Amino acid sequence: MTSRISYSKLSRENRKRMLGMTIITVLTFFIKAVFLVMGVNECSSHTEVLRLFQPNMGMAGVVIVLAACSAAVSLYYLHSRKQTDFYESLPIKRATLFRLVVQNSLFIFLIPLVIEEAIEFVIAQQQISGGGWEIVSSSLWYLLIFAATWLTMALAMIMTGNIIVGILGFGVFASYFPIVIYNIFPIYAGSFFATYSGNTADNVYNNITSYLSPVWVGLRGMADINSGRETQIKYMMILLLWIVGLYVLCRTLYNRRPAESAGRAMAFTKANTVIKVLLVIPSALYSGIIFYSLGNARYIFWLIFGVVFGVFVIHALIECIYEFDVRAIFCHKKQLIVIMFGSLFIMASFSADLFGYDRYIPKASRVDSIEIKPLGVNSYGYWGKGEERSGLNGEEKQLALSVIKESVEVKNNAETSSSEYYEKNSKFLFFSSVSKKEVMRDDIEISTTFCMKNGNRKVRNYILRSQKAKELYNKLYATREFKKNIYSLYTRDYNDIKEITWSGIETEYLNLTKEEKKQFLDTYLSELDSLSYTDVQKTVPVGNIDISIGGTMGSENATQDTYYIYPSFKKTLAFLAQKGCAVNQTIDNLDISSIGVEGYDGSTGENIRYGITDKKRINKLKKKLVLQQMENVPGITVINGNMEIQVNYKNKNGGNSIYCYSICTDDELQQLLKE
Repeated sequence: MTSRISYSKLSRENRKRMLGMTIITVLTFFIKAVFLVMGVNECSSHTEVLRLFQPNMGMAGVVIVLAACSAAVSLYYLHSRKQTDFYESLPIKRATLFRLVVQNSLFIFLIPLVIEEAIEFVIAQQQISGGGWEIVSSSLWYLLIFAATWLTMALAMIMTGNIIVGILGFGVFASYFPIVIYNIFPIYAGSFFATYSGNTADNVYNNITSYLSPVWVGLRGMADINSGRETQIKYMMILLLWIVGLYVLCRTLYNRRPAESAGRAMAFTKANTVIKVLLVIPSALYSGIIFYSLGNARYIFWLIFGVVFGVFVIHALIECIYEFDVRAIFCHKKQLIVIMFGSLFIMASFSADLFGYDRYIPKASRVDSIEIKPLGVNSYGYWGKGEERSGLNGEEKQLALSVIKESVEVKNNAETSSSEYYEKNSKFLFFSSVSKKEVMRDDIEISTTFCMKNGNRKVRNYILRSQKAKELYNKLYATREFKKNIYSLYTRDYNDIKEITWSGIETEYLNLTKEEKKQFLDTYLSELDSLSYTDVQKTVPVGNIDISIGGTMGSENATQDTYYIYPSFKKTLAFLAQKGCAVNQTIDNLDISSIGVEGYDGSTGENIRYGITDKKRINKLKKKLVLQQMENVPGITVINGNMEIQVNYKNKNGGNSIYCYSICTDDELQQLLKE
């Protein structure tokens, strides 16, 4: 039994040992208060002052460092045999000792925090008569982040017997799932799966890994601090669950920790194999992709070599750390072989698509709706937020599935595979995926989101090549529901649109009333309804309208969408013409006075500059020019974007200029320029 006197005395001794951390913590919050006062004096608005009282990522980072150092100092005695023997000889239970250490560390952080936040509250009441929620949430966030980080570092200190290994352990605990594991799938999937979209928002795997580190949860909470109280409370609750779980785990392991483990690399030797496997396999996979990515030639041999090399090196390094002996690199050969085969199997599951990622097409009965976005169509239109789309249902859904099932590239389809890629990997067919092919001319690339009936969303990119697929795709494009998934204007509230600008040869701001705006946009959408996919692929737009949502063009909260105006949009063009837009102006009918060309000549290695004023040469060259703003339109193939071409022309105001690209080869352009 321990008397109150011995417990209080031990607590005082512990606080004396933490004197350095106490001073550093007090200084940290003193500096924070000073910077706050300086910031308040420089603020010019209520909003700016209020923002100063919110928790922020910078201070969260400082709190993480303080917590990690505090835990390391508090539990450093576990790594010293002499100090461990001393504490083991005291008439006090381990559980009580651990509670004492945790209690003192929290008080050392909490007391300066409360005092500093009280000062903030006084300042807030004097300056803005508010800010209570911001100050309270700030205190809670920093306290939770401190506790979560402290317990994470404590876990690393308890599980190890050496301070360096303990620090490395903290790094692993803090970053293993949200960084190391999180990035393996997108890196490998992006390298070997033809249908991988890179979309992580709907990826359950990525969402889960982000919550498997208490330190990372705290940082995510800081990143989403402006997302509203509900989001903040969600992160706080997750962090609180982590704190409770870590405290129970740390206390349990602390009670069972062998006293003789001080000075060794790991305190619990039974966990060595598990930890080694968890570290070696991801490291080997990263090693493999690094070797595979070196240079321009991506041979599968280098992927295998990199994985094997990574297994040998990381396994040897961990064995040396475990034993503190270089000769340990050859220990546990059987484990090495098992880990190697496990790493190669995971690698092959990506490179050979063993689990059929690229072959995945869900059953129609499990799909609620399908969202299809043609990549490259209307470049920017589908980036607008708009309302939530319902996707393709009923007959359109069945039609979309039939397009994908009949046209999607399937693994081992050698006839349509990239011959160069296939030849590179033919010697290692088991470890290669012939489904990762090049995009051929006239292919249709689509991003497909399967909205499943169970609430999940699965995103795939498909390449459609057969003529039948293109015919079916034309049918899909003719439906309004399909276009709603491409053009956000269909589902947008017109009241959110703050500016509309016409961009052709010249730019014109449209000053429209609410009624005129509705009339114009309804007219545009009605003509967009009749636009066929063939028109999109083969027709050059007359110009485009830029729509600013949520604010004026260029403002902080504005989102800009671009919609192209095609020659078949007669009513839309007529409306624009009534508003003074020069819709009939083209490069071909401009009164061009001169053309200036600047760029780099790859054959001579010199910068070139031409000034053309001869009418005959101007008439020849202007037939090969397109406006720079049309660079990404599917109906235009810009062959030479390296030459900056300035066209100077005469208009009613005297003169103006536009910038263009050429649609001819370097040799053809050079010939036109030198004539």
